[in-house]
Amino acid sequence: MNQPDHLPAPDRTTEQSAHRTTDRSAYGTTDRSAYGTADHSAHRTADRAADRTEGRPPPSRSTFGEAFRTALKASGLSLQRLHHHLGERGVAVSPVTLSRWQRGRSQPERRQSLRAVAEIEGILGLPRGTLQTLLTSRRPRGRAMSTRGETSEALSRILSPGAPLEVALGADAYRFNEHLVSLSVHETLRLDAHGCIARYAVSHVVRATQDGARRLTAHHNLDDIETPSVQVTVQCGRLEALRFRQEVGSAVFDIGFGRPLRRGDTAIVDYTLDVGPRWKPSDHHERTLAVPVRQYLLHIFFHPERLPSAVYGYYKQASGAERQDIRPLVLDASHSVHIMPAKCSAGIYGIAWNRDGTDP
Repeated sequence: MNQPDHLPAPDRTTEQSAHRTTDRSAYGTTDRSAYGTADHSAHRTADRAADRTEGRPPPSRSTFGEAFRTALKASGLSLQRLHHHLGERGVAVSPVTLSRWQRGRSQPERRQSLRAVAEIEGILGLPRGTLQTLLTSRRPRGRAMSTRGETSEALSRILSPGAPLEVALGADAYRFNEHLVSLSVHETLRLDAHGCIARYAVSHVVRATQDGARRLTAHHNLDDIETPSVQVTVQCGRLEALRFRQEVGSAVFDIGFGRPLRRGDTAIVDYTLDVGPRWKPSDHHERTLAVPVRQYLLHIFFHPERLPSAVYGYYKQASGAERQDIRPLVLDASHSVHIMPAKCSAGIYGIAWNRDGTDP
């Protein structure tokens, strides 16, 4: 069974069973060691607008909209030209949206919008993070500010006794990540020629519901307890601890934000989980979402030498419930399928497949 869960952990010392690292990658074995290397190189591009603004001190305004408007005016670019430059970088944001941002009428929240802000900093020649750090001033209302009790109660409704997350974390399964709420989750899986899930790539956007949240705790349940090792590489964030329990097929790791979040702050975590060699084929993948999220995308690539005969997407209300909303999925030109629910309520979302022609 493959069931990952993302659980934002409160500010506390991580377990001593894992070595702390300052690298962005770690390799977990049955002795629970963690080590690795990371490539910290970065590539930035700049156009003429960036050249004109190089060396200019960053805007001193206190809000994202004011800083954005000041930097844009100093660059000499129009909103239409900025829209064009973003399009050249593969980011689609309309001039109307850009106008709303600079006037303070709205603020970037979706993954594509957050990426746009990072690109805008490069286009306008601003130091990295100049605008992104100002996004933290927004204080959302409603479900986005769910409390600790609500999240714990939601997990207790979804997780049945003996669920993989409960086996891996025990009572902490209902307490970890209690100070964060998910806004979006994008994950991409790749299967190898043996039909096993070899790599998980996950991008997660979260918002703090209380002051002091410092890390996200991620849990992946592996479908083969004979899996010899796992390797975690963090692209956005900092790997703080890795706990690999081969006896239960579980990998739990903490990814730090690099700063304590204030209530309402957002953070992005990107990582890949590479699974050691194994030979027991995978037949499904699931994700548990304790509360509704704005966007969830599950994208699975099958190996061309081992394509499934049938693939289905489904939903479950709880870990012990029957699958429902079952619908067939068709492989595309890249031998992949995906699900992206229009309305992502709390529950468990998954994709199942097989090779013998029967229903998964």
